[in-house]
Amino acid sequence: MPNPSAPAAGGPEEGRAEFQARVHEWFAANAPRRGSPEDFSAVHIVSARTAREYHESEQHAISVTRAWQRRLFDAGLAGRSWRPEYGGHGAPAWQDEVVVEEQSRWGVSTKMFAVGLEMVPAVLFRHGTHEQRVTFLPPILRGEHSWCQLLSEPGAGSDLAGVQTRATPVDGGWSVTGQKVWTSNAGCSEYALLIARTGTREEGRAGLSCFVLAMTQPGVEIRPLRQMSGAYHFNEVFLDNAFVPELGLIGGRGDGWAVLRTMLASERAAIGGGTSARSAAQLVGLALRLGCADDPGVRDLLAQAAIRERTLDLLRARIAAGHTVAAAGPTTKLLYSEHARLSADAATTILGLAATVVDDPVSAPWLERLLFAPGLRLGGGTDEIQRNAIAERGLGLPR
Repeated sequence: MPNPSAPAAGGPEEGRAEFQARVHEWFAANAPRRGSPEDFSAVHIVSARTAREYHESEQHAISVTRAWQRRLFDAGLAGRSWRPEYGGHGAPAWQDEVVVEEQSRWGVSTKMFAVGLEMVPAVLFRHGTHEQRVTFLPPILRGEHSWCQLLSEPGAGSDLAGVQTRATPVDGGWSVTGQKVWTSNAGCSEYALLIARTGTREEGRAGLSCFVLAMTQPGVEIRPLRQMSGAYHFNEVFLDNAFVPELGLIGGRGDGWAVLRTMLASERAAIGGGTSARSAAQLVGLALRLGCADDPGVRDLLAQAAIRERTLDLLRARIAAGHTVAAAGPTTKLLYSEHARLSADAATTILGLAATVVDDPVSAPWLERLLFAPGLRLGGGTDEIQRNAIAERGLGLPR
């Protein structure tokens, strides 16, 4: 299905150099440099000792992200390839790539809006209606609405075909009851992409549908979950007759699995471009700071990190350029989770005994990454699921 967001996508890249220069000039005048006191590229990496402190830090992160996204929108740099009625400019798709590439060089972040900016558009452009796009997409570009995903359940983690949260038809829409778990940013999101059962359990995948659920309504209860790192990044969400209007059904009834596949492919690609994918330079900085950059063992760890990062960058560049990459999402996501885990492990080796010191300002960020790495191997589908997808879709092996 053609992407209705960008009718000009795929055309010749005339004026790319001029556009790159204009975008660079704007960022140079408006964005903080990496490593400067104003750098907020890690604002989305939130940690706290209590649920209340975490909520306050998360609200600060979302506020900073909203302000930056609004500046991008006002400058005409948000959603360049989206059609004007969806908040964009109808420009060629490569202009979005230029903005994303330039943004990665500065001390800024929009990762708190990752679901809204990267997954919701993919779902609505492929499965949504014009009315849904007009309603939900412009506020995302303006930085007004944050989104989360309500997918996994206590009895349906990686196997989402087992989802039991039920959506029942009622006057004017649907009533949703059930429990979701492992939901990121649930406490600071206005909307969620929800997978719920509209058919029988025996129907399996065919009985699932996808909805847009308003998070700030009666019948939605959010309970933070404490992680081993001490943070509260994930949440349980309890739904008790929460209401979804008719406009909230994405695709048709029973089309949830097809929508979910689009959503997960986008999520895996988004995770593959995560913050830890830029960890090689930070590891070099750590080694220089500790005075061990010339140690042969440390140099080997740094080289391995640089190679992993470069491999991931080249793969993402091929995908962005429109080349056919079999099982692109699972491959990118698997490379990223492995890179994040190995880089955090390398950092603890470089830190040595300092890695065991609580509240040390140098080691603390790396210890948090180390403790969060197992979550990256689960989110968006486990590493085992990614390897199965690569084997089946990438290598053509039997199921």
